[in-house]
Amino acid sequence: MNLILRMHIHILISILLCFSVTTISANTNYDSYVLGFGSCITEKRDQPIWSAIEKEDINEFFFMGDNVYGDSEDGLLQEMKASYEKQRVLFPEWLFKKKLNAIWDDHDYGKNDGGAEYPLKKEAQKLFLEFWNVKKDDPRHNRDGIYFSEKLKIGDLSVNLIGLDTRYHRSPLDQSDKPYYPTQDKSKTILGVEQWEWLENELLKENDLLIIVSSIQVLATNHVFEKWHNFPHERERLLKLLENITSPVIILSGDRHKAGLYKSKNIIEMTSSSMNKPISRPFRFIWDLLFKETDDLLEGDMYYGENYGVLTIGENQNVILELKGIDGE
Repeated sequence: MNLILRMHIHILISILLCFSVTTISANTNYDSYVLGFGSCITEKRDQPIWSAIEKEDINEFFFMGDNVYGDSEDGLLQEMKASYEKQRVLFPEWLFKKKLNAIWDDHDYGKNDGGAEYPLKKEAQKLFLEFWNVKKDDPRHNRDGIYFSEKLKIGDLSVNLIGLDTRYHRSPLDQSDKPYYPTQDKSKTILGVEQWEWLENELLKENDLLIIVSSIQVLATNHVFEKWHNFPHERERLLKLLENITSPVIILSGDRHKAGLYKSKNIIEMTSSSMNKPISRPFRFIWDLLFKETDDLLEGDMYYGENYGVLTIGENQNVILELKGIDGE
């Protein structure tokens, strides 16, 4: 299997990595597969990016969080309900003919930068599962949190796709507002006990390719926003698990309203954000002038425009990971 990484728009990075593979049985069979993904798509703005995504002929689209902006603490989730209804109208008709998967981030969870302390999380989970039409026999209806996994068979490749919940069980951040810095309290958690146990069991399963979707960035460390590194012991625990896996690992993440590619050992992370809510040009200029983001694991520069990602698994077992701008370039 070959893994090819491409970042379009103003950056071009092409890396070719070769891995030996074995054939493992899986549940759903495809000759090839195209997975689109993105995050941070507000129902309060137009969504022209769908025109480019339609041309990708995707099998599935994975929404990686902030899929609506319905923050609500009124006890009734009226704003969240209204946001979902508006989003349903804005999504193009062709999208509903595709397979859809989703995890949430703070704004479709219900509280900006919120975690386990959010009092309406059970109600928000019910709304989330209803909107995304999650089957009634799906485990997510009977667990605390919206994490899940599914197995795909694509050609001779066995692929395990895992979506994490970084909100429902997450301990409070050390700071009440940005800037956020890493905690020294190792009792704090992102995933919570049950989700960690579930994830460790998932990672014991054999696969040729592991895809993990996290609403917040995993590899990035050098910024003051939300990230796994705000809980460094949790990040280290996850990376140790992933580094011991023999198959290649791809992490997909969102949240940042900018996009980038990160690489660490056998792990590739592509951050794709935002689909229609980019950082304003004046703020972007000032931020880069004073606090230009750098990171030892970052390949190239961050991209600020509207964007989405495409992961293609071809019949020849090539895996192509691409980041594209609003026009599909």
